[in-house]
Amino acid sequence: MSYRVFRKLTDTRKIELICDHFELDISHDINHFDSVHCAIYSESTADGYDVFVVTNNTKNVSICEDVYYYDHDIGEAFREQVRYGDKTFYIEEYMYEDCYIEDQLIEMFEEYVHDIDSRKLTPEERNYIKENYGKEDEEYIKIET
Repeated sequence: MSYRVFRKLTDTRKIELICDHFELDISHDINHFDSVHCAIYSESTADGYDVFVVTNNTKNVSICEDVYYYDHDIGEAFREQVRYGDKTFYIEEYMYEDCYIEDQLIEMFEEYVHDIDSRKLTPEERNYIKENYGKEDEEYIKIET
């Protein structure tokens, strides 16, 4: 007989929980480009520079509001779009990796851990959160009815 020992929440599980909490759907499929709340992708300027776009309107991109010169700003722009209520995202696959979107999602888990619906957690996960984040089930972990 083998027993599974629960040591910690994996990053993959944290991402799953935070995406579920915010009802996020992140796609790398270009076919979803025009049907999402927010598209995150790169473009090249006429003189060959790469710029990065975070837009809610792929048909009418605002140079002043949607275009970034530095890719290290994209992670925070993504988080801002989530805070604004965007739920569906197209993110170019290499930008997802290069702009550390997974790291942003993990940080968001850490920030919103007390809002996660505890019914979506296993008993081991609830104990882990209680021990590592100082949260009590009834007091801090949202139990939706």
